[in-house]
Amino acid sequence: MRRVLPILLVIFMLLVFYGAALAGESNTASGGPFRLEIRNRSGGEAVLVLAALQSEQTYRFVVASSEIRNFTVEAGLYAQTTYACGGSATGTLDVSRQLRLTFTPCAGSAPNAGAPTLEKIHLVDAPTGLKWRYRYGPALKGLAGTGSGGVIGACEYTASAEVTIYTRPDTAASVFSVQPAGFTAQPGARSANGWLGFDPGVAQAANIGPFRLRWLPPGSGSVSPGCASLPVIWTPQAGLCYDMPMFDTNVYQNPDTSSAVLFVLHMGEFAEVLDLAPGGDWAQVDLEAGNTGSQVVGWVESSTLNVNGPCN
Repeated sequence: MRRVLPILLVIFMLLVFYGAALAGESNTASGGPFRLEIRNRSGGEAVLVLAALQSEQTYRFVVASSEIRNFTVEAGLYAQTTYACGGSATGTLDVSRQLRLTFTPCAGSAPNAGAPTLEKIHLVDAPTGLKWRYRYGPALKGLAGTGSGGVIGACEYTASAEVTIYTRPDTAASVFSVQPAGFTAQPGARSANGWLGFDPGVAQAANIGPFRLRWLPPGSGSVSPGCASLPVIWTPQAGLCYDMPMFDTNVYQNPDTSSAVLFVLHMGEFAEVLDLAPGGDWAQVDLEAGNTGSQVVGWVESSTLNVNGPCN
């Protein structure tokens, strides 16, 4: 009996310690703040903007290509806007535990959605299931930001006079609409020449990434401080017809599937459409005017085309 009592005492102490540890974990999971780790394997800069739905708390996190960064975020449900791979997506992020978000390579599809709290982020493939914390969907409030990893304000634009809005950031582009003085918008991106791009909120199922945006000329209105650090994205040139592939598309050396494949265009990669071959079954494309960095000129099957712009 004397031998049994010390053993029972040790077991009791271990149970008390284990119970306290579990209670500590439970308190941490419900209170926060929490660590948010972002791993960027996309091949380009990734930006995650958060705006709390039940408070004024906002964040903007910028992670360079191949970087792993850790941030601290207060617990809560956030509207999120993600910028990566030349495009953007909106939705929500539930911060109720420690999270790791891994941005996968832009080309192709995400290898899989990962696991809840260890999620792989790809602007084409959305995680599904009730346990996933990072979700895609309608933007619940306007988002934009300044700085890197700090508290931010939304980008607000107000037209100072009648403003002409264009389909591309150039006055030579097609006019989208003309709005009166006082027109407001919440831009989500900026072009290299200073135009502000916003999503007009109209149906445009076939358009991808920057082709979904409409553009406000520089100096046409007043802007809030948050607009200064909007992400600068690639934008299409005025007057050009672009192919926006919806799936992996081979670019052939000649208008013949037996010829050499010079390049593979993935969703989110764009090329200028130069002309159609006689018969219309093939289209010649120039990648130099797109966002791939390639100077390849080749041919794609016309059946794969998803075009935007003056494509007569």
